[in-house]
Amino acid sequence: MKRYLFYFILALYLFGFAMPLYAISADEFLEVTKFSGKAVTKKGDPAEGKAIYVMFCVNCHGEKGDGNGPVAKVAKMDPKPRNHADGKYMNERKGEDLFKAIKLGGKAVDKSVYMPAFSMVLSDEDIWNIVAFVRTIAIPPYSKD
Repeated sequence: MKRYLFYFILALYLFGFAMPLYAISADEFLEVTKFSGKAVTKKGDPAEGKAIYVMFCVNCHGEKGDGNGPVAKVAKMDPKPRNHADGKYMNERKGEDLFKAIKLGGKAVDKSVYMPAFSMVLSDEDIWNIVAFVRTIAIPPYSKD
């Protein structure tokens, strides 16, 4: 029985449905997902992407995208989740590469096995929205496309 419970919890974690270590109210969720930046890519809507990012990515990548999410800290992931705010690294990545990493997972693109594949949970449009949002948090800002 313990074994099945472990697999159930693992499945919830892998699909991004694990409750964060802190609970937020609906009002706090709406405040966090407010978006006032401008789009910097032709594909995807960064405002929609932020809402999806908060729902599925913040647990590991953190609210600021710095790779310091609550699950990453507790699980002591090695390697740490990618710092999406690191423009020096992120701005060199093609949008298609980011899309592929989100859709197929880290292992499929020779990155961390901790990064789950979201192809069964998110549509291609949702994934492009996440890519568009991630482009807005990079410092220095993303300027390609």
